Amino acid sequence: MQLPPNLIRYKFDFNIPPGAPTSMEGKYGHVRYLLQVTLERPWKFDHNFQQPFTVVCKSDLNQSNEVLCIPTKAENMMTFYCGFCRSRPLMVSATTPKSGYAPGESIALEVFVQNSSKVTVSEIEIKFQKILKFTSQTRVIGQTQIPKEENNVQYEVLEVHKIPTIEGENDARFVETFVVGPIPSTETTHSRIVAVGYELALIVKPQASTKRMKLNIPITIGQIPLAGSAMPYAISDGLQKLNDTLNEHSSAPPAYEA
Repeated sequence: MQLPPNLIRYKFDFNIPPGAPTSMEGKYGHVRYLLQVTLERPWKFDHNFQQPFTVVCKSDLNQSNEVLCIPTKAENMMTFYCGFCRSRPLMVSATTPKSGYAPGESIALEVFVQNSSKVTVSEIEIKFQKILKFTSQTRVIGQTQIPKEENNVQYEVLEVHKIPTIEGENDARFVETFVVGPIPSTETTHSRIVAVGYELALIVKPQASTKRMKLNIPITIGQIPLAGSAMPYAISDGLQKLNDTLNEHSSAPPAYEA
């Protein structure tokens, strides 16, 4: 196509596939989208333009309603030794009323501690965190690529709560609330390379002991909430906030001329 000297405008439309994963940035990889335009000039170097943009997958939690609506519980137990004597157990359980949430909703985590031992629990740390899993299909050895699947996992802590001291031979119950911010949806199906997940991770720290008790509750994040849930701001302002957040962290190249 030859273009005469003039101001000419062309409009192009592209359909984003419904299964396109959400834009994201990570330590070991990323999902980025950009538009690239090349103006070919036979007498000179070509003009190349690139414009990055953000894609947000509107995942509907109601598609897995039966699973995400039911309460989720994690529990663990530990004992302590003094010589050949074993203490009575320290038992901790954590429960959420459901496991599917949308931005703007609150996660109510109920923690029950039954400390029958004489060991004091100095602290319980609770992390609401994002889990990014990167999967490579090949491995590079020297200048040779061999087919081999390898995984790298990156944890990003979004919010931390701490429960104070719990004395020995005491029971305690706590409710901790985590507000879901404008974060990307859980992503496990649209990409074979990058997976995005979330969890509540509890670490129980007994006093004067190196032993640690760990509990994990998986959390699924979507942009369309479960039926009957409070309307999250992700449907309107939340999507814009998510778009702004992703753009702030995007390292895709800006538009340029070559």
